[in-house]
Amino acid sequence: MKVPLEPARGTRDILPPFSEYYQQLIMKFSELAELYGYRFVIVPTIEHFEVYEAKSGPGISKTMYVFQDKAGRTVCLRPEFTASIVRAYLKHMTAKPKPIKLYYYGQVFRYDEPQFGRYREFYQVGVEYIGEPRVYADIELFQLIRDFYRAIGLSNYVFRVNDISIIRGLLMKWGVPEDYQDEVLHLIDKGEIDSALSLISGYTNSGASTLRKLLETKALTPDELKSELSKIELPQDVVDSGVSRLLELFEALLSLGIKAYVDFRLVRGLAYYTGTIFEVSVPNFNLSIGGGGRYDTLSKILGGVGVPATGFSLGVERTILALESEKALENLARLRPRVMLVSLVSNVVYIDEVSSMLRENGFVTDVRYSSKHRLSDLLSQAVKAGYDYVAIVGESEVASRSVTVKQLKSGTQRTFSVDSLRDLAVAWKP
Repeated sequence: MKVPLEPARGTRDILPPFSEYYQQLIMKFSELAELYGYRFVIVPTIEHFEVYEAKSGPGISKTMYVFQDKAGRTVCLRPEFTASIVRAYLKHMTAKPKPIKLYYYGQVFRYDEPQFGRYREFYQVGVEYIGEPRVYADIELFQLIRDFYRAIGLSNYVFRVNDISIIRGLLMKWGVPEDYQDEVLHLIDKGEIDSALSLISGYTNSGASTLRKLLETKALTPDELKSELSKIELPQDVVDSGVSRLLELFEALLSLGIKAYVDFRLVRGLAYYTGTIFEVSVPNFNLSIGGGGRYDTLSKILGGVGVPATGFSLGVERTILALESEKALENLARLRPRVMLVSLVSNVVYIDEVSSMLRENGFVTDVRYSSKHRLSDLLSQAVKAGYDYVAIVGESEVASRSVTVKQLKSGTQRTFSVDSLRDLAVAWKP
């Protein structure tokens, strides 16, 4: 039987060097998240459909991979991580001291139309900060993302920030039912502002005008935000809660040197957000590369006791594309020197000693057993494959407990004792 070699539509085979970029990015994120006090959690790829049906929002629910398992249960491939992690929290962690700080990485699945930067199977890294209601938890998310981007060499980015409770508060005041609120926000997220306003016109005429003005509002500074909002008649309780919280966050971000601006048109596609929301974008790159926000009621929606929580996810593919657009992808390249160790003898014990010494000192070591007449072919392969060194062991090297090493960049050659191989990178930088 002839099988198709092309991956399923919307998926890809990720090969070196890009697979190594993924690995490096995930490793750097994991290390930094742990330095911030987050602990790694793994949740299933297959979830109960109800976990995401409850409050995923129209944009996500329409693109989920949903199917019946062999026992007739309705399940889905996870379209994002947050709901799964909250379910795991409700199952295993409610009695643990709070706050609980978790991080993750892995694949998610959405049946979107494939296009640049959009796949049906893609990777995310992210965190969830559960049990802290104050703005300090939200601020920490921005600091973690800032430090992560600094670690991978991404500098040209900006945060769009909003507080979804402001628009939800207005819709609630105008008597718009919650299901209709989700649809209104979905339309705003898609940029269909007129359709969103017509949806609420049956509940309020003046409200549609107020919402349009609010959605047209952007601010680069807290003073500009205050000035622009003073021109819009907002209920005082909405100002006292959502607006004041947004101002506090905005002022903190700018004081930390984090590039951010307020955009009330930002609503995000997930319906469970209750407060702060944000997205990360790169100028001249027409895609969000990450985002998140506060979801203080999701645990209650999933049948548990309400607990304040906030978090974010970053798209691995889009982060790599952003680095590529800035010509900074080499920041994710492996820094370990690479050695092709060519053995012209069958002394596996000695070759094991030499290769172990190299690997223990951080050298990627690929062992090849060969004969003298194939040595020139292996040298040519090593150059084409990007090795830094070729180390050669013959009978004379075994007898003198040494290794002959050729630096491919310069073409020069030296002999090292086995014990001095640990100093190879210092003595002879590739």
